[in-house]
Amino acid sequence: MGGFLAKLKTFKDRYFGVSVAYAFRIQWAYKDFLRCKFPFVMRLYMQSYRKKLEAAYERVSKKEGPVEVAFFLTIPGMWKSDYLFRLMRESGKYHPYVVVYPYSVYKDFNEEECWKTINRTREFIEAKGFECRVPYDEGKKEWLDVNKEYNPDVVIFSTPYKDMPKQFYLYNFKDKVTCYIPYGYSVLNIFNLNYNLPFHNLVGVHFVETKIHQQIAAANSTNKAINTEIVGYPGVEVFLDKNYTPKNVWKLQEQPKKKVIWAPHHTIGDTFNLSSFLDYYDYMLELAEKYANQIQFLFKPHQLLKFKLMSMWGEEKTNAYYARWSNLANTQLEEGSYIDPFITSDAMIHDCGSFTSEYLHTKHPVMYLVKDADMENRFSPFGKKCFNLHYHGHNREEIERFLTEVVIGGNDPKREEREAFFDAYLGLQNGMTPSERIMQFFNEKFKRN
Repeated sequence: MGGFLAKLKTFKDRYFGVSVAYAFRIQWAYKDFLRCKFPFVMRLYMQSYRKKLEAAYERVSKKEGPVEVAFFLTIPGMWKSDYLFRLMRESGKYHPYVVVYPYSVYKDFNEEECWKTINRTREFIEAKGFECRVPYDEGKKEWLDVNKEYNPDVVIFSTPYKDMPKQFYLYNFKDKVTCYIPYGYSVLNIFNLNYNLPFHNLVGVHFVETKIHQQIAAANSTNKAINTEIVGYPGVEVFLDKNYTPKNVWKLQEQPKKKVIWAPHHTIGDTFNLSSFLDYYDYMLELAEKYANQIQFLFKPHQLLKFKLMSMWGEEKTNAYYARWSNLANTQLEEGSYIDPFITSDAMIHDCGSFTSEYLHTKHPVMYLVKDADMENRFSPFGKKCFNLHYHGHNREEIERFLTEVVIGGNDPKREEREAFFDAYLGLQNGMTPSERIMQFFNEKFKRN
């Protein structure tokens, strides 16, 4: 019996990787099991997609007037295209707009919270002065087809997953120029998920961060990374912009205090299991109360964490916990953008993937909460470099020591290493920002120079 169960688990992990119920919902919606699991089937689809892509490039290059560009977005934290959007809008050659749609309609997330997230995302984009569209028919209570409603020339995705109404997924845009700007800096060794989903193999162009990332894609994708372009990571441009002035998002205090972010991930007990939230959720509030006269804390959870907690704890307990972070005099909750909190903070404690590299742009001290002893080996070669520039927290004592010695005491022995790494890998390269490189790519493809 034990052998049979082990084989059943191996089959599940190989062909589903997530809960069977969730996997069947996805398969029922997309009906793409063969192309997902068998490379030779994917190669046949790739040939067709590449031909249609070239036709789309040709069609757009002959178009008179601005190129219609739809940026797809689900939650504020996935938005990485401020600078690209502005460059397109200011050029006069492009008409960019943001399309907001729901994240994960297959995981039984709380519907009310989903709509709060959609509205929060819309408000986040509109506050920037960007054109925003929510293609939802209130009368029919259904999401509309962007192709039919807006007919974009270019669709820029921020996520490669199928956790969306299928009319928003790549398969619905075979005759468009499709692009992918990753919502996070790729630092983990989850190479199949980052580079070899159907989306990665079929999308028109996948903008990657560095030569290292392109090499990893080539080694792990069915299409051998033929659709990748090295541009850098647009999500960090704001850290390189000397003219950017961040807003002071922190609660006013009677006296100056150190500003510390706690950013827990959402992966509780799933395939990745990065999150240490359940180990420290009460303890972090205890620390906030203990050091109320010296530190103010900003709780910046991954935006999917709340959905997970509502499933585990229920709505009442989850909302009560989030409210505690909002209500203490020296604590606060941030569910929107993390850029201004990052820049204006003094330190961060987290267990997220992309933040492992992104926060290093601030050059501030940072601690990674280590979930297991093999944590370093869960990072990619680039990610390991970033991970080892963190202080590592294995338990409560090490977290408190980081706060007292490094943050409050100013004893930061990793500071010079972080600054050297920034100069070597993270600073502006070759005089062009990632968005400028992407614009150069589009201008050449669409003959808009």
